[in-house]
Amino acid sequence: MIRLRPILLVLVVLATAGACSRFAIRSGYDPNADFARLHTYAWLPREEAALEDQRVLDRYIDTRIRAGAAKALDAKGYQAAGDAAPDFLLNYRVATAPAEAVKGDPTRYFYGPGWYGWPGIETLYTEGYDAGTLYIAAHDPTSKRIIWLGAADARLLPHVSLERRLRRVDAAVAQIFARFPRPWW
Repeated sequence: MIRLRPILLVLVVLATAGACSRFAIRSGYDPNADFARLHTYAWLPREEAALEDQRVLDRYIDTRIRAGAAKALDAKGYQAAGDAAPDFLLNYRVATAPAEAVKGDPTRYFYGPGWYGWPGIETLYTEGYDAGTLYIAAHDPTSKRIIWLGAADARLLPHVSLERRLRRVDAAVAQIFARFPRPWW
């Protein structure tokens, strides 16, 4: 029984770690950008954004993206610019596309009593679904050039409740901004 405890602990840790990785997160930045001078932020005005930017079908999602960004940036030491000129502007875009996943293991064959595997009986199948990507960008306010870009990719789950969708948005925004640089001051 004592030997099972470490194995159970490892399994619980692996299951928990797998549950936390709902999103594929990536980010990049302009190496020429001076992040040391960044202290305040604001959202890019919607009239200056591209038609696809800052537009989602659900206003709750928009509110959560903005609130999550503010929370994450405030925690890192940045401040909302208010009426003053910001040091950088934020913008976001949500994109969706059909995707396909291959499930199964091509090296696993159906073995059983009296059975031998042969090529062609692999347990593979494809599954179609919709994938979504949330892009959040930081722009230089004068040139409107992107100085940092973060993205979260995930499978869309249209059948889940609004509360769960909002929690997923919160988690995606938090994971994206975890990669945003801290102020250098």
